Amino acid sequence: MLRLIAIFKLVKALALMASLVTVLNLVRHHDPSVLTWALRLHVDPDNRYLRDALAVLFELDTPHLSLLGVGTGLYAVLYAIEGLGLWFERAWAEYLAIVATTGFIPIECYEILGRVSPNKVILLALNIAIVGYLIIDVRRRRATVSSSHVWSPDN
Repeated sequence: MLRLIAIFKLVKALALMASLVTVLNLVRHHDPSVLTWALRLHVDPDNRYLRDALAVLFELDTPHLSLLGVGTGLYAVLYAIEGLGLWFERAWAEYLAIVATTGFIPIECYEILGRVSPNKVILLALNIAIVGYLIIDVRRRRATVSSSHVWSPDN
């Protein structure tokens, strides 16, 4: 199960890296043409979500776009570290994933209250399930370690 969670985290990291490339291209070229970007991203230029996202991005000035790029890059690195740590079954990665994922749950709930969508609900449920599984796994691992270090008079 840890490997599946690791894959999920690594896919999120890759998606953020792709977003980062797009943001960096915006910073460098700052071309506000929705059609140009739709063609570059191979999506429908009449897509409402694309238009909304690009409208927000194009209203940002270069320093804010740069800040967005830095934030996106940091989140991508965080997800990559979590994913790799979980892939190699490191205990610290479980703790990191629990803290980081739990930290995003209130934000996801707020987003759902603003506009409900099936994707948001599915991602929230998936993140809650991941946190629950990792907490159970950490507790199980701790119990196993504790029981193997029980003091006896023979020690």
